Amino acid sequence: MRAVLIGASRLAMATVTEMLEAGHEVVVIDKDERVIEDLEADFDCSFYCGDGAKPSVLEDVDPSNTDLLLCLSDDDTSNVLAAVVAKSLEFDRVVLRLDDPDLLSICEQLGLENVIVPDKRIACELLSFFEGERDKPE
Repeated sequence: MRAVLIGASRLAMATVTEMLEAGHEVVVIDKDERVIEDLEADFDCSFYCGDGAKPSVLEDVDPSNTDLLLCLSDDDTSNVLAAVVAKSLEFDRVVLRLDDPDLLSICEQLGLENVIVPDKRIACELLSFFEGERDKPE
């Protein structure tokens, strides 16, 4: 399968590692050419320097041949905009990361269904562990 990730954040690169180990094709888009140059030696994937919220950039990474687009930059506004633009193109599945849960209602209004708030997800896991619903946190 083929995944495109917007942003070379810590979360994005951890996801890239897992995807590559599972044998998937991965493309990472990031605005900072120096970041890309630093990562190219460590990751056996494609990199594209550009703004992942721009239609021309997303069109260049071939949406019709992409199984999943992950908007994982460290900037919530960029992630939301990239997801909206991606939905207007041919991307079938789009997931975005939010750090600010106050933006969830905006995402719902925009029809963005696959939103992950990492801190909230981890907090829920820890609560489940604390309450005895799990033997260990995952």
